[in-house]
Amino acid sequence: MPILARYLLVRLLKIFLVCMLATTGLFLFIDFFSRIDSFLRYSPQSADVAAYFALKVPSVVNQMFPMALLLGTLINIGLLTRQRETLAMRACGLSTWQLAKPMLALATLACILMVVWNETILPAATSQHRFINDVVIKKKPARGRYNAASVWFQDSGGFFNIDYFDANNKAIYGLTLYESDPSFRLNRIIEVAAARWRNDRWEVTEGKVKNFGPEGEIVTRDLEPGEFVLSVDPSELTTRRRYADEFSSAQLWERIGVLKSRGLSTLAAEVDLHDKLARPFAGLIMVLIALPVAARSGRHAGMATSIALGLAIAFLYFVVSGVAASAGRSGNIPPMLSAWTANILFAGVALAFYVGSDVRRSR
Repeated sequence: MPILARYLLVRLLKIFLVCMLATTGLFLFIDFFSRIDSFLRYSPQSADVAAYFALKVPSVVNQMFPMALLLGTLINIGLLTRQRETLAMRACGLSTWQLAKPMLALATLACILMVVWNETILPAATSQHRFINDVVIKKKPARGRYNAASVWFQDSGGFFNIDYFDANNKAIYGLTLYESDPSFRLNRIIEVAAARWRNDRWEVTEGKVKNFGPEGEIVTRDLEPGEFVLSVDPSELTTRRRYADEFSSAQLWERIGVLKSRGLSTLAAEVDLHDKLARPFAGLIMVLIALPVAARSGRHAGMATSIALGLAIAFLYFVVSGVAASAGRSGNIPPMLSAWTANILFAGVALAFYVGSDVRRSR
């Protein structure tokens, strides 16, 4: 590796790590003081609170990663410009691409590592983080277990399995109750195709009841009106459902397959799946934005100006990303396009900045 490329890589890596630690620490600091009052109401053990924030670190790293790369690149270029190092590099005949290439290579590698991070560390840590928050600290009963396609939970009536819960429309699809006695002997099975929350209760369209006879025979009949009552409300199911960060891509694929097999909408799951790959590469987009912004600001404008401009552009990026994701979940644009819209649009904006410009321009 050329000496200059190694020099630029090491500088950016050091500054990026400092920015990563600073932004993550600041996020956790603010989160701690915003939650401390609610935590104190439950009198949690200090070890549980420490575990809560420790397990939240992977999620915070995932959120702060693009911003840390943005700030790291802006500060790095700003320092190089202030110290006239970019002027010396250009005087030696280095082109814009030769200066940008090492930093883009590091950003690309960091994005790939973040994809691996999101597939391995993030899902398990996020699930355990939510468990500590809900069950250990807030003392909520651990009534359910979620996987990629369904939810199991126990109620006074027995064990419930829900194939799919649509939180937006407050609807349940594929509900099965395994009714048992206190000795956990199975008495009957109730199968409900769909249930919708209306007028503060679940309205069941149709269902089947499977009764077990004395000789073990199964007698099936239609569910009678008012015979089945589900006590859990949508808000509880919503707070206890798993979110996209708790799934790996393989689990999301499984979820999409199950939903398709049952004729249910897969738009939200498909957006989440494509977003798991597109979101880490927001870091590369931030670097593409930061390089020309820092260079155009020049030495006399100062790093504060370039950082403020870069953060404004980054804010617009996340606004566009959120709007595109909402459009994808509502079916207005394809799920893949909704996940990559912000990346494509702002990559084009960043590349446009390079046209006819230098990496460093004195003023």
